[in-house]
Amino acid sequence: MTVELQKLLTDAAASNWAPGPSERLAEGIEERIIAFLPSRARAALGAEEAAQRARVIAWERCRLLAERSRGTANWGFLANAVRWRLADAVRAETLRRQRHPLTDFVPERVDRQHVMQLGPLLDLIAAELAGAGLSERTARRLLLVATEGSRFERSAIRDRLMAAGTARSQAEGLAWLLRGGAANRSAVARLATGELREEVFADAVVRRWTIAAAGRDQTFSGGRTGRGLPAVHVVETPGFGLARTA
Repeated sequence: MTVELQKLLTDAAASNWAPGPSERLAEGIEERIIAFLPSRARAALGAEEAAQRARVIAWERCRLLAERSRGTANWGFLANAVRWRLADAVRAETLRRQRHPLTDFVPERVDRQHVMQLGPLLDLIAAELAGAGLSERTARRLLLVATEGSRFERSAIRDRLMAAGTARSQAEGLAWLLRGGAANRSAVARLATGELREEVFADAVVRRWTIAAAGRDQTFSGGRTGRGLPAVHVVETPGFGLARTA
């Protein structure tokens, strides 16, 4: 199917999601999304389960896009959204399988309503990178490369990005945004534990990582290095240090 996603969404929404337009949208999802699901998701969840979850995710996101996209929806964005949500499901399934059977009776102590999944967090990271000067399309592509592998160590993230042609300083910046270090928690970890987006990305160190991840600091090599802020005292002056990232 070569019909653009935006046209299918517009037709479906205009018909109040009547059977005909909705079926054409569903066919497009099957041909453009379900047929190209990551092999890792199919292996971890089973082919049928992965496909069914992907259909639900894609349909939910289509309903949102129909309301909010303002004519900008495309198949690539939808595919990334599905892949990120499936990655959440794969990680949850992997953790479940690693639990000892004798612990199954232990009640969950985490309030699930307050635990953010990885997909929405990556959406926030992509938006901040776009605000720092990187195109949103490039930001999402880099995040997809960074999170695609089975290992999530900082060095593994950096190596995947560099193998895809990303400059070392930019790969380091994105790796620190996603993984952080012993002294500085990653932006993802801080967002996941409930810190406000504005507070996280106003932090001087996180701002430094964001600038490097956007490809604007070739001197960055990890941690607190680079031009993002002064080496000793944090002084809020115009320039890279105050680049708007929201």
